[in-house]
Order: sequence, then C-alpha cells, then structure tokens
Amino acid sequence: MASLAKLAALALHPRSWPALAKKIAPTIEHRTALGTFDFKTVIDVGANKGQFGYFAKMQWPDADIHCFEPLPGPGARLTDLLKDRVTLHTCALGSQDGTADMHVASREDSSSLLALGSAQKSMFEMDEVGTHTVEVKRLDEVITPPLQRPALLKIDVQGFEYEVLEGSAALLPHVDAVFVEASYIELYEGQKLADSVSALLETHGFTLSAAHNEQHDAKGTLVQADLLFIPTPSHTTQAS
Repeated sequence: MASLAKLAALALHPRSWPALAKKIAPTIEHRTALGTFDFKTVIDVGANKGQFGYFAKMQWPDADIHCFEPLPGPGARLTDLLKDRVTLHTCALGSQDGTADMHVASREDSSSLLALGSAQKSMFEMDEVGTHTVEVKRLDEVITPPLQRPALLKIDVQGFEYEVLEGSAALLPHVDAVFVEASYIELYEGQKLADSVSALLETHGFTLSAAHNEQHDAKGTLVQADLLFIPTPSHTTQAS
C-alpha cells in the first residue's frame, strides 16, 4: 500500500493520474536510483498490477517494455492500465521450465513461488490465502538478443530472485543494469539472501552500485533493499 507521502507526490504529476484513478501507484521512488539512465529496453519481472511498468513508461516513453506477471488478477489490471504499451508475459520465471504453485498472499503483490515465512507474515501483517499453479520459464528462453540498448532488468519476485537470475544467464551479457529487490533476512521459506544474489551477479560481471529504499524492522535490522548492479568496468572492456 502506498504511503500518504507517496500519494501526495504522485498527485502533483498529471501523468500519474490515470494510474491513480485505477488505484495503482506508479513506483516514482525508483527515480532516485534509475532517473539518470535512458533505457531503451525494460524487462519488468514481477510486474504485478503495473506499478513499475507505468513508472517506466512515464520515465522512458519510447522504451520497449516487457512485463512478467503470472497471476491473472494483477495481470488483468496491468493490461487495463497499460493496454498495448507494454508486452505482458503471463508466466513466472525461474531457473528451468515447468510448472509450480504460486503462494498467494493476502497482499497480492507479496505472492511468491516460495511459501511465506513467519517473518514475512508478522512483519508485513499478511498471510497465505491460497495457491495458483503457474507456468515457469527461463527468461533467456523468452527474451533473446539482440536488445535495444541500454537495457534494464528489474526483478521484484519476493524471494525468488536468485532463481530468476539463474534462468537469465544467457541474457545478462546484453543487460546494462540489474535492479533487484533482495532480502537480508529470510522472509520466504528457503530463499537466497542478498549476499548470494550479489555473488551470483558478480560471477556474471556485475558490481553493486548502490542500495535504495532500505527497509528496517522495529529493532533497526536491515530487512530488504532495492539493489542496483551495473557491469564491472573490466568485464565490460573484456566483453567489448
């Protein structure tokens, strides 16, 4: 749920009004991390109702945007909001093709291919309300080069980030930034934490540039953050 401060900020931008009218809040908080880029391709993994997709269209109106959302309810709202301005892929992403049960949370944007853990339920006041079987694919088999560059890979999949990246291996050399929400404590059962996500991206030639939108618990412990990775300069030089 968007904070009152965020809603007030969105209200000052007329381009956000069509989304607000549909009770969808574009993620303008990501301007701090991404506002200096001029992306031509945006891959939005975990698109939900189109919060990031709409922000991306506001920020980079000429970009080619691919949204991945396997749950039919949020996917329908995304389509209603963005229509043919983005390409919607109605599958989940992982390290291998197949099917899996999506664990549907009472707050739908917190649904995951992993079961909700006790910390997620208590800290964010939600519960698991059911499951929905979805198709799972590898990203590098759905989207293949060439891409219009520069290209952004944004991942917000509630604990399944590592598996999405494993299934993106062949595409990562053609990506210019990875923006991923990662956790520092286990919120979903069996999830890989931020250090593992960072280590995996380092093996693919990316360096952590900055952490944004950090969330802490009541004791001040860092819980999660949006991490921006860019290609390591030496890796870029070698690749070119």
